[in-house]
Amino acid sequence: MGKLFLLFPALTLLLVVSAIAQPEKKQLVVKDYPDLRVGFSTQNFQKAMPMTVESLTELMEYAAKEGYSFIELRDDQAMLSAADCKALAKVAQQNKLEVIYEIQKNVLDSGYFDVFKRGLANTLFFPKPGILRALLSKSEFEADSVKKGWTKAELTQLIKLSDRCAAMAKQQHIQFILENLNEPFFGNGSTYFGLQDFFKGTTNVGFQFDIGNPFRNSSKVKANPEKVATYLATMRNRWITSHFKTLNLGESQPILTDNPLSVNTVIELMGKQNIRYVTIELLPAADKQQCFSNHARSIQFLKDKGIFK
Repeated sequence: MGKLFLLFPALTLLLVVSAIAQPEKKQLVVKDYPDLRVGFSTQNFQKAMPMTVESLTELMEYAAKEGYSFIELRDDQAMLSAADCKALAKVAQQNKLEVIYEIQKNVLDSGYFDVFKRGLANTLFFPKPGILRALLSKSEFEADSVKKGWTKAELTQLIKLSDRCAAMAKQQHIQFILENLNEPFFGNGSTYFGLQDFFKGTTNVGFQFDIGNPFRNSSKVKANPEKVATYLATMRNRWITSHFKTLNLGESQPILTDNPLSVNTVIELMGKQNIRYVTIELLPAADKQQCFSNHARSIQFLKDKGIFK
């Protein structure tokens, strides 16, 4: 009995020492909206690293170590194999990371539907949140420098195809979302149409808001930041994720700084509408260590702004 009495205090002391020795896991937390989850896009590393299972594993382990909650896995043409996805899903689970799967193909582009189907199949391998993202526009504007937006016929076709994809994804318990790119945020209602018209016509398609693209030089009609913010305040459950990036003279930058539509404003709009996922998207650097440095500087910017703890 005496030995047992001596054993219990020893075990208690061992547990206390063990708890003290274990460092608390780093976690990136938005100060005013702690339920908001922070991630980054693997496209930030596309120039420095091949997007293989080995390199993506390295990025997942880095994400977990630095306190990110998820990654956006950019697989431009959905060329990862089922075996690749299974291996990466296991790594994500081991590191307690969520994965958003991204294809870099716009809905009206030739060959889009085949890429979408491969992307949907691959998304199913990964842990929650079960999100597949594609581009809202790109190819339809690249060949026409004066074109300001979609024609009525293009808008009708775009809505039909997007709703079809959203329905197919929903059957598999996947949320299909589209990211704004070169299209105008607002059309004129007669000769050209924009993002607002698109979401007015669709039902189950979600929105990934890129905070820089409405103001880029490549945007067909540069938007007014205040008008964009007013529209975002009405989106509610259609708005699923956001890309945080920075523009300088209308071009993307390798680190986060101030933006035409401020990060603070977007965070507040997201928090009030319970939009859960914010992704850091940076202009890729050719050197891997520079990519890591750009991430660290971007996180520090958000801390200095009082956005992150």
